[in-house]
Amino acid sequence: MGRIEEAEYGVPNVERLTRIDNAARTIRSWNSRCIPGLLQTPDYAIALTEAINPHLPMMEVRRRTLLKSARTQAFMRRTLTGELGMSWFLIGEEGIIHSTQDTNAHAMQLRHLLMMSAHEKVMIQVLPGHKIPPALSDHFLLWGLEEETSDPDGPKIPKQRMGYIETIMGGWYSTRLDDMARMHSGFSDMIREAMSPEDSRTFIREVLNSWRAVQSRTSPEPTLEPGSSSPATRMTTASELPPPHPEV
Repeated sequence: MGRIEEAEYGVPNVERLTRIDNAARTIRSWNSRCIPGLLQTPDYAIALTEAINPHLPMMEVRRRTLLKSARTQAFMRRTLTGELGMSWFLIGEEGIIHSTQDTNAHAMQLRHLLMMSAHEKVMIQVLPGHKIPPALSDHFLLWGLEEETSDPDGPKIPKQRMGYIETIMGGWYSTRLDDMARMHSGFSDMIREAMSPEDSRTFIREVLNSWRAVQSRTSPEPTLEPGSSSPATRMTTASELPPPHPEV
């Protein structure tokens, strides 16, 4: 309950985030400069971890990436099985346009975003770069935990919410009602200012095409649109991924 300071963003924090994800019924995630962790591909996660921690040994980079991938796979499994309700992801325009040093990993990451955005329970929207987020926040997560309702036919109301925000001083967790109200209100304000899911998808595809042009790729982009007349390109789906590593 309340706030818990955590100065280390390493293994213990990833494990804690995974446990909260598994208890959540809804997830809201905002990141201004990067792709949110639950949507990251392994190659993108490695490139990002190296960029954030340039002095970290490669063995530790890969260890953290394995844990992050297990968290991502658990999220996708819960989404595909219907165990998890809705998930909303809000990404700053900079996170879509700008790449880490591994440009190929960034292009593959954008393809993954397009695939995930096709799921009915995953909402992905892009916030234009000229829009200023509330309190200049760069990143936060908001979970709706176990749901209950007195009316079986009425809307389900989260029994409890939990929030998480990262700063240079560490990660902060909170369940305080006033904190949750501010985070939820700020997220709702940004959603209204963001591109629609359809426009966001178009924007991501345009950026991906520009990356492909720069890299002079010859392989075709996967056909993701349901109404496309082009033949579908084979790609790995979430259900074909290996099972996640067990939690420590």
